[in-house]
Amino acid sequence: MSFHTRRIRQKPRIHPLRKMKKYSDWFTEKCGNINSKQRSYIVGAVLVVVAMVIVFKAMVGVYHWISNFEPENIILAAGSDLEQDENGYTNIVLLGDGGHVRDGADLIDTIMVTSIDQKKNAISLFSIPRDYYIRGIGARNNKINELYRNNKATSGEENGFELFRTAAGVITNLDIHYYIRVDFNAFVEVIDALGGVDVNVPKAIEDPYYPNETDNGYTLFSIHQGIQHLDGEMALKYVRSRKTTSDFDRAARQQLVLAALREKALSKGVLTDTKVLKHLYASIKNNINTDMTLRELITLAGVAKNFDSSHLVAKVIHDDPGQEGGFLYTPERKYYDGQFVLVPFGDNLDLIHRYTDLIFNKREAFFEPLKIEILNATKTSGIAGKVAYQLNRFGFNITVIDNLLDAEGERSFQEKSVIRYYNWEEGKDSNVIPKNPALLEALAGFVKAEAVPADPTSNKSGVDATIILGNDYDVFLVN
Repeated sequence: MSFHTRRIRQKPRIHPLRKMKKYSDWFTEKCGNINSKQRSYIVGAVLVVVAMVIVFKAMVGVYHWISNFEPENIILAAGSDLEQDENGYTNIVLLGDGGHVRDGADLIDTIMVTSIDQKKNAISLFSIPRDYYIRGIGARNNKINELYRNNKATSGEENGFELFRTAAGVITNLDIHYYIRVDFNAFVEVIDALGGVDVNVPKAIEDPYYPNETDNGYTLFSIHQGIQHLDGEMALKYVRSRKTTSDFDRAARQQLVLAALREKALSKGVLTDTKVLKHLYASIKNNINTDMTLRELITLAGVAKNFDSSHLVAKVIHDDPGQEGGFLYTPERKYYDGQFVLVPFGDNLDLIHRYTDLIFNKREAFFEPLKIEILNATKTSGIAGKVAYQLNRFGFNITVIDNLLDAEGERSFQEKSVIRYYNWEEGKDSNVIPKNPALLEALAGFVKAEAVPADPTSNKSGVDATIILGNDYDVFLVN
């Protein structure tokens, strides 16, 4: 593992194993008499295992089981404060590559920005496609997944990874504090170090298109339903296979294997068995790179432990403008040396930055989606549909599109746009408290309209809020 040394911004304190006698007694009872070198193996291996598990869990968006992972409490108190931006968020770019198990050495398969709000125990994940085309970062323009490969020779390995911090910051408009890179070798070798894992396979798979690493062709991967004992390579194939299933199925399989890995690790006593820890540490120490210190990794483990799964926001950008996150397009290949690449609409990041502002700075808007109706109160036909099209791209749940009608069912018109919300309650001093105020605030910013409470009995469409578009509608949304 590769670490950069950072200046610790807090005063040194007594190590928690000395300060907290009950933990010291537990440690001695479980591990017996060990020397300082052995203890360093234990602490180092614990940190590496915890960090690796957190990264893999982040990459598949499954965090809820971490709350039951208790033994690392022994060392969590030794953590160091994480760097934060002006909003109090810690931002990390997570990188995943295939190591020796895929063609295209040194290409990064997974680029994911993780923003952590420790006060609210919330995490936002933002995935960047590996074909996203980057200009002006590194030695030459290239796809983002090529940044490390194309620059490590001239910039060095660590600087090659540092470029992802720069690129991710440009795309998301965030200050990126750290990077963590992990490859599939770690996944394979940890499972092998534990002697394999037992997985209850819910559905048999027969995939004739699994990549063959030896000749760049395909090989048959098959697995039967029921309890199966998987070594590292077999487990990797099980979580990567997708040609005959779907990405959703693959994510579920990843969850199964990681849960099995956790169970096996605990059953083997990883956190107390010195020999197992040495083996694990030797297996994965060269397969993770990060510029976080050991103490910062310890703190990160504690953050993951306290994470509230209902406060997870996971988004991705892509090239389908009819779906949420569709802010990219595929240009003609002749302008990019024949490559398939993805670039932002308008060749600028305005739309993406507006989207990432929602994801990271107004993340509460996504905790509890609202059903939204859009009514056209102008004399211009099609305005409601155009606004709905754009709002859907930003993740708003538009369920009804229509014209504003009067009591007789005739079209009605008005000058001023307004947002009416129906789910609210009266707080202290007769203040109105709406359901999901963060979403309403974000919505008001998009359509440049005031959000006002409305009589719930006037809600004829069964929605949570109605946008009435007057003649002052926001032109930005319909261009």
